[in-house]
Amino acid sequence: MAQREALRVLVTGGTGFVGSHLVERLLRNGYDVTCLVRNPRFLCWLDGMEVRLAQGDCTEPESLAAAVRGVSLIFHCAGLTKAIHSRDYYKVNHLGTKNLLEACARYNPGIKKFVLVSSQAAAGPSLDGQPVHEGDIAHPVSDYGRSKLLAEEEVRAYKDRLPVVILRPTSVYGPRDTDVFELFRWASRGLTLELTGGDRYLNLCYVEDLTAALVLSTECATESGSVYFVAENRSYSFSEFRALLLSTGGLKSHTIKIPYGAAYLGGLAAEIVSLFTKRPALANRQKVREAAQRYWLCDMGKIENDLCFRAEYPLQKGLELTWQWYRKNRWL
Repeated sequence: MAQREALRVLVTGGTGFVGSHLVERLLRNGYDVTCLVRNPRFLCWLDGMEVRLAQGDCTEPESLAAAVRGVSLIFHCAGLTKAIHSRDYYKVNHLGTKNLLEACARYNPGIKKFVLVSSQAAAGPSLDGQPVHEGDIAHPVSDYGRSKLLAEEEVRAYKDRLPVVILRPTSVYGPRDTDVFELFRWASRGLTLELTGGDRYLNLCYVEDLTAALVLSTECATESGSVYFVAENRSYSFSEFRALLLSTGGLKSHTIKIPYGAAYLGGLAAEIVSLFTKRPALANRQKVREAAQRYWLCDMGKIENDLCFRAEYPLQKGLELTWQWYRKNRWL
């Protein structure tokens, strides 16, 4: 216990959804946490937490030396899930990861482990309805997914120099999330949206299960360069997800079915608006393309065998907790 409590860790993206939940778990477990932040005056969810702050930005290599020095573990959670321009995904998700690895190799080559939070989007959807395995050929269908895959390739290029591991969570939901939140918001207004063309199937991941997997990836012995999917070990049809979303929220709704072409044009319109507002659109053409895929399924065997990971939050429980948080914090 004393050895674990002495470990200093660096978390990038700590002000965000996944990163802030990870920081809370690490603090509960007794770790000494440093967070890389671009502006110490805007701490968002970190406000009030007992963490060290290192000012820097993954896209600015010269700002990373002080942050990586002296830490035993690095959790790289920072990244873009939506952007105004496609090039921004590659600048932050790909090159930001490359910069952090280079800084680590130069200023802290004795690190115990470097953990990248990637995404199922890097692997791409299942083409035949069978769960995707970590060793399958990746075929991302968006710039977000491609940028995450390039980040993974950067990490694997360092596997003989640094102990590295990659986690690929599926769609992550839970308190503080602003992306899946839109489905909760529409449901609270009595509406749910569905693309035409038949049911879709997916694995989902509650945020606390992801943070548990992240900690396990550093506490368990793993081969450098290992990749793991993270999710609840069962798939849901979108119809099942919608029914549970409504029942856990105590709601009824009317379902609006949207043809793919109309959704695609809506995504285009949202992108045009984002150019003027300077705020990235949540529903752009690439997000529509991802949503239209029939199967977002992954196999959980590897993480269960190697890390003894089991999701503790089935979808119903996770949705209940998420509804409670949104309502308590007056997001809905």
